[in-house]
Amino acid sequence: MKNESVAILDIRSNDISFLLGAKGVNGTFVINGMHSEEYDGYCVKGFFDETDFRRSVVRAISAVQQTYEGKIGAIYVGVPSAFVTTVTKGHTASFYSKRKLSAQDIDALFDGGLNHLAAQGKCIRRSAMYFTLGDNRKYFSVDDLYGVPTTMLKGALCYYFVSDYFYDMIVTLLGELGFDDVKFIPSTLAQAMYLLPEKERDGYAFLLDIGFMTSSVSVVYGNGIVHEEVFDCGVASVLVSLMEMLGIEYAVAKDLLKMANISGGTVPKEAVYVTELEERTFSAQKVNDIIKCALDELCERVDVFLRKYYKEKTSAMISTNPISVTGMGISSIKGTAEHIAKRVNWLTEIVYPDLPYYDKPTSSSRIALLDMAISDCKKNTGWMGRIFKNFGGKKR
Repeated sequence: MKNESVAILDIRSNDISFLLGAKGVNGTFVINGMHSEEYDGYCVKGFFDETDFRRSVVRAISAVQQTYEGKIGAIYVGVPSAFVTTVTKGHTASFYSKRKLSAQDIDALFDGGLNHLAAQGKCIRRSAMYFTLGDNRKYFSVDDLYGVPTTMLKGALCYYFVSDYFYDMIVTLLGELGFDDVKFIPSTLAQAMYLLPEKERDGYAFLLDIGFMTSSVSVVYGNGIVHEEVFDCGVASVLVSLMEMLGIEYAVAKDLLKMANISGGTVPKEAVYVTELEERTFSAQKVNDIIKCALDELCERVDVFLRKYYKEKTSAMISTNPISVTGMGISSIKGTAEHIAKRVNWLTEIVYPDLPYYDKPTSSSRIALLDMAISDCKKNTGWMGRIFKNFGGKKR
């Protein structure tokens, strides 16, 4: 397969990035064009200003097109958690006699599970937490199933539905720009598959993506998302608290947040932050306390989520399965992961792409989407692999 670029539209809760990238060497990527635009953002109920969102998408895509000499084919759109509904379903396929599993058998299992669901929206992707055969052998990878003889195939399946509101808006907008081939990827799923090692996902893994307007917490198992919730909490909530409690403008609040660090214990009473804007002085202790209190709302939501689904398992899982934290909140608010760990009483770790120039939590979603899109392209264009799968060939 030619190592052609794939196009990614990464939609975050305060900015949009359009990029063209291809697979590089040793797990790296080659970025052939990228442009980001800030916009008014969205909450769990939808976009604050749809017109502003559309304009930002047009500007981002146009900026890349002006410097890219090649042809842009399909566009892979990262769907934020606020517009995705994840549904899990256990389903079983039985065969009259022992047979070697093929791609058709796997597809039939997923299709059968989907037919039993009555979820709203369009199903944009499906994955599995794990599969088991008639002898109860467990498999996490679909590729490991091809060619295995069995009389029964069970799957703990996950289906991802995008809201009609988001789907129709994106398809219409990109269609007006001349892009008819639009593919959707759940952003959280892409991040989970890219940022969390396979071994960690063999058990329950946790991912917290802290954005500007919204944040999401997800439970990941195998190659699927078991539970997920989205909150209207993020960097914006902290900035608003600083503005209200200190009586300052937005620009000054951003300046303060950039300097603040809430990790560690209390700071000396005499310590101060001096903003570059207007050279104003603020008590470091007071600023830190305001930031911590603002973050506590997010901590409470995460704590409720964990106790709701894993109340009986928390003690056994704390030491082995930390909450993996990523997103712009980690870069914007220094000490966030440590504060969450203390408030929720759960170990945390910061995750981000292990790449030069993109080794920041703010790059997690765009790089993860790029990785998943490239993987999809390889699966769709690898004709020899498809032949083996269709005839039950075992991948080597």
